[in-house]
Amino acid sequence: MSLAAEIGELWAAGSPLLYLVTGEEERAVALCRAAAERFDARLAVWSSRSGLVSLAVAARDPVAALEAVLQAPAPVLAVLLDYHLALRDPGVARAVRDALPRLAAEGRCLVVVAPRLELPDGLQAEAAVLRLPLPVEGELAGVLDAALQAHASPPPSAEARHRALLAARGLTEGQARRAFTRALRLDPGLGTQGEQTVLADKRRLLARDLGLELVDAPETADDLGGLSALKAWLEERAQAFSPDAVAFGLPAPRGVLLVGVQGCGKSLAAKAAAARLGLPLVRLDLPRVLGREGAEESLAAALEATEAISPVALWVDEIEKGFAGSAPGQGGEARAARLLGAFSTWLQERRGAVFVVATANDVTRLPPELLRRGRFDELFFVDLPDQEARREILSLHLRRRQRDPAALDLTAVAALCADYSGAELEQVVVGGLHRAFAHARDVETADLRRVAQDLVPLFRTYEEQVKALREWARGRARVAGRTGAVVDLFRRAPQP
Repeated sequence: MSLAAEIGELWAAGSPLLYLVTGEEERAVALCRAAAERFDARLAVWSSRSGLVSLAVAARDPVAALEAVLQAPAPVLAVLLDYHLALRDPGVARAVRDALPRLAAEGRCLVVVAPRLELPDGLQAEAAVLRLPLPVEGELAGVLDAALQAHASPPPSAEARHRALLAARGLTEGQARRAFTRALRLDPGLGTQGEQTVLADKRRLLARDLGLELVDAPETADDLGGLSALKAWLEERAQAFSPDAVAFGLPAPRGVLLVGVQGCGKSLAAKAAAARLGLPLVRLDLPRVLGREGAEESLAAALEATEAISPVALWVDEIEKGFAGSAPGQGGEARAARLLGAFSTWLQERRGAVFVVATANDVTRLPPELLRRGRFDELFFVDLPDQEARREILSLHLRRRQRDPAALDLTAVAALCADYSGAELEQVVVGGLHRAFAHARDVETADLRRVAQDLVPLFRTYEEQVKALREWARGRARVAGRTGAVVDLFRRAPQP
């Protein structure tokens, strides 16, 4: 059912107050006009600046506007722009409550159009809340056709048209119109430059308005040192996106939660996962989204945009920080609990092909709701690398810097780097190169050994926390590294 039809159905069922959450006023008014036409009714649009122009009433006062709607011949659908600001006044809220019975009985309906949901307590149970979804491809096609006509541009090829519409997914109608207009000015045929212009606009708008960042992720699973179990799991899940998997009855993979020690490759694994699954990667800046005024609406808009551009991989880094205060025993506030509930529900119920890769460092701040099966397909624990993984990580960082790992004794260096994280192993390579450059020669095994002996790993400072994290992971999470690696680490740890 279209939104215009839903507005009409609610009105016909006797709902006198609708609340339409959207920042697209022009599109919202057009949908309400279509709903009014279904009933051969009059449409009245109010704003505090222009009053009720369509009723020829200069009623800029919110209560006077309500009285004008009550006096207008029924049926009438009144669209009230930014009326949520007026409803902050108890007198205005009271006037609306008093008018509701008469509005319902006489075939009148109020539609509050606002960018976020903000209703006083007395009206929350009376209002039917609707959210204007992002435009689908057919609506975007109409926007593109209008832009082509306005610029008298020749019709683009079917392939160029498809790429432009694909690039615009996730934008509002107004944003898409402006992106298409700019693209046509630079590239009338909507070739590569036109497509990149739309993508650039989308990248900027998603980051500014929704806290979503389109991430260029050249990393692959080959760039991950260790984490063999996670790599094998990703290989299995990558096949589940094929048409054959759908015919086989497999649902689209939902995602993975990576919990573990800082600096051990969780963020890199998120990028590699997207590359292996063949999906674009979008990063959700959760603290930024939830720190805004109207956080509930910001989160809903970001998640809706993510589904609109699916199939996609959504990377949520350090997810526990976004919902800080919602875990039991931490004095969680009602707002944090609502946000967590909304996000958890989306994880469970989302329909779009969105593969979520979430990372967490501090499990004590991780809400238990996120650990329930159905939110993610699997929970992996990423520990400090074992000796074989350390040698592999050292090799990777040397190859990235055009050095031959076979020319160095990396087994001996890896043995010196017990309890080093992947990030610290990279610093061993970087430090060795600095030392060699200072001596005007190429890097040698002795350089790496010297740096490894001097570096103090984070483990020595946070040993108790790391051991507590390992203890938590036993029986709760799969090991992302090779089988038995965590067991070896426990055996090596001194017993009290």
